[in-house]
Amino acid sequence: MRNVRRYFERGYYFFTVCTYRRQPVLTRPDVMAALRNAVRETMKTHPFEIEAWTVMPDHIHCVLIIKDDYVPLRWGKIKALTTKALPEFSSRSKRNAKNSKARKTHGYGKLWQHSYWEHEIRNEREYMMYILYCCFNPVKHGYVTNACDWPFSTLNRYLSNGKYPDDWKYITPAWLDDNFRDYKE
Repeated sequence: MRNVRRYFERGYYFFTVCTYRRQPVLTRPDVMAALRNAVRETMKTHPFEIEAWTVMPDHIHCVLIIKDDYVPLRWGKIKALTTKALPEFSSRSKRNAKNSKARKTHGYGKLWQHSYWEHEIRNEREYMMYILYCCFNPVKHGYVTNACDWPFSTLNRYLSNGKYPDDWKYITPAWLDDNFRDYKE
């Protein structure tokens, strides 16, 4: 794992970003392709490093390293580019998801909630816990029994290139219980 003592220079964040009205659409192939392209395009103009990323049907969890103060700009761009690539979610679409007058006035589409949850990671323990949380989330929600079985995560890629510890390939509820039985805040 990377030495996160650099955190004290700022820049390590955990995010949760949800779909509008928790629509379970993010794992659709067209939405995943649009999201990947939006992330790539945003990284070109506003760089960041992905430490962990998990896409669930109605939300995303990720740990990112961002070295400037333009965090909201990145998420605004990712959301806008994803929505723009998917006309059915535009603010003008006649799609079933209701879009309030205020959302239409501001040009918010029907794919993303307006805001997101952000937490600046303060130490190495938090860093590890948030990365594990990202990886374990599909198991927590009952989509898979082992986190490695979830295809919409950085877990398998980062395991294969050595970024994550090898024993993380066994992330199941029992594995968490065994490894964090004595964990205290």
